[in-house]
Amino acid sequence: MSQIWGSIPKHHYVSLAPWCWVQLESAEPPGPFPFMGGIASEVVNSLQEAHSLLSSAIDTAISDVFSKRAPLDDVDRQRRLEDAYAELVNARPYLKQHIRCGRRPDGTFQWDFPTDPSKSATVTNGGLRIFHAVNHQALPFGFNQLPLGPTVGELLGQLDGTHTVDEIRSVVSALPRDSQGLLTRLLELLQLQGCVITSATASISRHWFDVVQDQDTVHLGHAALLYRQRETMFLFDPWLLPWFAESSIPSLWGGLLPKPAAVFLTHDHDDHVDPRTLLHLPKDTPIIVPSRRNRTQLFFDYHGLLTELGFEHVIELAHGESWAFEGGAVVSVPFYGEDPCDLNMPRNCYLISDRGYNVLVHADSGPTNDGRSALKDNVIQQMVGRYGPIPLVFASQQQLFEIRSHAAHSPLAHPGTWLDVGENGYLTNAYLADVCAVAHARLFVSYATGGADWYPDHLSFMFSRRNPARTALLTAHWEPPEKLKDLLASQKCRYHYAHALDLYRATGTREVEVIAVGEALTPLTLYRLDHGDPPFMKSGKRR
Repeated sequence: MSQIWGSIPKHHYVSLAPWCWVQLESAEPPGPFPFMGGIASEVVNSLQEAHSLLSSAIDTAISDVFSKRAPLDDVDRQRRLEDAYAELVNARPYLKQHIRCGRRPDGTFQWDFPTDPSKSATVTNGGLRIFHAVNHQALPFGFNQLPLGPTVGELLGQLDGTHTVDEIRSVVSALPRDSQGLLTRLLELLQLQGCVITSATASISRHWFDVVQDQDTVHLGHAALLYRQRETMFLFDPWLLPWFAESSIPSLWGGLLPKPAAVFLTHDHDDHVDPRTLLHLPKDTPIIVPSRRNRTQLFFDYHGLLTELGFEHVIELAHGESWAFEGGAVVSVPFYGEDPCDLNMPRNCYLISDRGYNVLVHADSGPTNDGRSALKDNVIQQMVGRYGPIPLVFASQQQLFEIRSHAAHSPLAHPGTWLDVGENGYLTNAYLADVCAVAHARLFVSYATGGADWYPDHLSFMFSRRNPARTALLTAHWEPPEKLKDLLASQKCRYHYAHALDLYRATGTREVEVIAVGEALTPLTLYRLDHGDPPFMKSGKRR
């Protein structure tokens, strides 16, 4: 019998230390777009290779514009780009097998590839790696060719500090014999490396409920939000970080949060669908995602990803549908934009409608390249008509344009557009002010651009007080975000730039107040509730 079951008191609660985490590793190279649905993996690979082979020529064309050798509005640029692409593809039979392209007799350009709604670039994991940020260790662990990804995800979801040793042992004992042995060895390795912590108490969830009142919303950093609905919590777009993974300060991590009653994901970008965060969440939690019914062609395969991570209840919510709870519902709202290549994959915003109080999780949604938006299509107006005014609006203020060739999904876009500029979340002050006016908002919260010093500060959409010169470089030609405050004031709507652990509370007058909870919910405070000072801290010294 494994020693781990006898080395910890059976009624003690077990969790991963917040400075440790696990990362699954695929058995084979995952390809350029893991979990891209509606297209076979081999087709994606061909499209990616064609783009890669032409990328140096595209960069030269861009350099010619910057050096003023070529005009910005060169009318022949698209034709030259299309012809170069066709020449490249048609000279390679293995690319021609998947890509049909060329100049038609009438001068138009043909470009297409086979799609299949039953196909997806799924990933099967063949092992994992254990990370210990304090000791700077990364330890591999193989699955011996067993499909253990979902089982590991289930186990990690149990290690959240709310389950006892006996409960975890029961989970492992219910597995097939081969899986039992490997999972037990994994637990032993985690314990040996100092990644497992135990406690006689489990106080974190109760502490959150003591601080956060019914109908409060808490910003957890970047686009992550926690909403209290009576005696449950809803989690939106969780991108949480283990301690010291990206910075030298403790950060919010899964085991420091109350167990959510549901998790809602808005769209397929990594800062909103973070596999590392999701891998460590409890797997019996319902997870609500955009629906394939809203696809035009391609889609992100949430089912493929989340099943591999171990989730048992993946619910697709099409636009206009709702996930009901006692006293209200979370409604799926169409998400527009942040789509420089016009792929139009299914994405959701969400409206929390709770006993007459409404909160809009607008995320990064904004006008598309062709001008469509939630305003132009009367989406916001219809929501207000059905559910009433929306006092609290969370939305990004990013104003990103991007040359399409440099966008993540550019290989899947028409090659003739690669030197065009596309929006990658371009939300002007006027657009956001209009959203708030139509919503009858009383507080606009600018979020999803960082908001905590534990996030990485090198991404184009992340802003940190640590590097103001970098922020100035990125935003020199943006509309000043703070000018939105003046536009909103004329509508009797206030402006707030979100920081992690800001709390938003409705008052009886349709106003929303911002409360800084201070030390009550900081990562170190939460850890100390059940564990005291972390072992790597010197006695009496506060980090």
